[in-house]
Amino acid sequence: MIDIQLLNDALLTVAFIVGLVILVLIGVVVLAALWQRHERKAGIRQIERHLSSVAPGDSRAAAS
Repeated sequence: MIDIQLLNDALLTVAFIVGLVILVLIGVVVLAALWQRHERKAGIRQIERHLSSVAPGDSRAAAS
């Protein structure tokens, strides 16, 4: 017959490992989302710099 304490220890170990795996997966998802956000911001900044460099001066002054 299986010892109850041994069964409890095995189940606790499995639960602990599953919890660690879930935490690692959550961390990976959060880091991926933050990295994607960073890349988008960098891309937008690069587009803004390009547009400001090719813009013909101040548009308000040209409209007057």
